[in-house]
Amino acid sequence: MRSIRYDDALSQIDLEPGGYRDLVSVYLAESKGKAVLIESGPAITADELAGLVRNASITHVIVTHVHIDHGGGAGGLIRRFPATIYAHPRATKVIQNPDLIWEPARMAMGWLGELYGKPFDAPRDRVRETSDGEVITVGDLSFKVIHTPGHASHHQSILMEPGRVLFLGDAAGIYLADVDYVIPTTMSPIRLDLYVDSIKKLIRENPSKLAYTHFGIVGNAVERLEDHLTQVESWIKALSESLAEKSDAEEILIERDYRLRQVIDKIRERKAHYHLFKMAVEGMVSAISQSSENLPK
Repeated sequence: MRSIRYDDALSQIDLEPGGYRDLVSVYLAESKGKAVLIESGPAITADELAGLVRNASITHVIVTHVHIDHGGGAGGLIRRFPATIYAHPRATKVIQNPDLIWEPARMAMGWLGELYGKPFDAPRDRVRETSDGEVITVGDLSFKVIHTPGHASHHQSILMEPGRVLFLGDAAGIYLADVDYVIPTTMSPIRLDLYVDSIKKLIRENPSKLAYTHFGIVGNAVERLEDHLTQVESWIKALSESLAEKSDAEEILIERDYRLRQVIDKIRERKAHYHLFKMAVEGMVSAISQSSENLPK
């Protein structure tokens, strides 16, 4: 596990679950003697993360959603810190009772779900529901909550000021910095229409930087979100045609997506990332085949 200092207020922590670097991160924001964790990471890394940030006065743990790589460790962290977990209203019951999602998550994620581990639970009085548009203030920092369904019905993104840093969770992809490529986060179950609407909503927030849970902080935020929107719309078109032609989904994407064609070998070299890539393709194909009503208009 390693901490990467971004500026005086913000650090990114690479959790390195199972030794996989540049896969899952959390962010630590500090101001006036108080600290916020954005994301908790999976259960497997909670104890080591708590040890790494033991000198920070963590009062808030804000999770973008409760998929096990993002919110699985939250209940474990509040056992070590006097903090409150902030989550989407649809997520709070799961945080209190992770049995609701553990078996489905294991089945959906396969070996990666087993690696992340069963989420910790948390008592009701340590979990607070957010509302869309609310602002959480910690010291001189503010965190605007933006509900962004699509990847999950209980998903929220967080815009931090100063700096207009947007913590994306899984609202707009998995970023591979070394090849400057984004894998859409369209794993099943996915509402593609809401995923697209959420990206448009985030563009309207006019962020300056994007902070990906998977993985890293980058500039040119609005341009990157616009590029991702174009990418997702082109994937939907290509995969819709692949279904009609009964052709291989991955191969048709490689054929149609020039940037993917350039980086696919690099993605395939990374066991975890390629696993997530395949889940994203399969999720999009499933959504397209199930109902045209859930596709972007």
